[in-house]
Amino acid sequence: MSSEPNITIQTFANLDAEHMGLLLEADPSAEMIHDVFTHSCAYEIRVGQALAGVMLLIRANTDALEIANISVDRAYRRQGLGSRLIDRAKMETVRLGLRRLEVGTGSTSFGALCFYQTCGFRMDRIERDYFVDRYEQAIVENGITLKDMVRLSWFPERPE
Repeated sequence: MSSEPNITIQTFANLDAEHMGLLLEADPSAEMIHDVFTHSCAYEIRVGQALAGVMLLIRANTDALEIANISVDRAYRRQGLGSRLIDRAKMETVRLGLRRLEVGTGSTSFGALCFYQTCGFRMDRIERDYFVDRYEQAIVENGITLKDMVRLSWFPERPE
């Protein structure tokens, strides 16, 4: 008999308060979350019946899928659930025949930058003043006012 809890990843179509609470941990703008959600494929990860995390994927352009928002509940962090969501995004990128998977995070989000690189992402570019131009309230992380977005990409391995 296995002691590992039942972990499932599935799509969801209704953005309820529980999903929203998790998404707001990654993005403080409910308006921006709602806008992204209407154009996304939304995934949730559950441990048993408990919602443990969410991820919103959007088609960034003709050759890329983007993780527009991803969040794992604090009680479930550092258990591999975020990596499982990233793996699902990678699978979708390959299934759709796209060239890359993209994600953006704050330049002051040191934990997220480390996490994405551990998952195989490489830094591509900096979008200067991304957060300054899009958010009315300043966002402060790690004692630093967040201004710039770091864009990272993962490229599927192509057989030669």
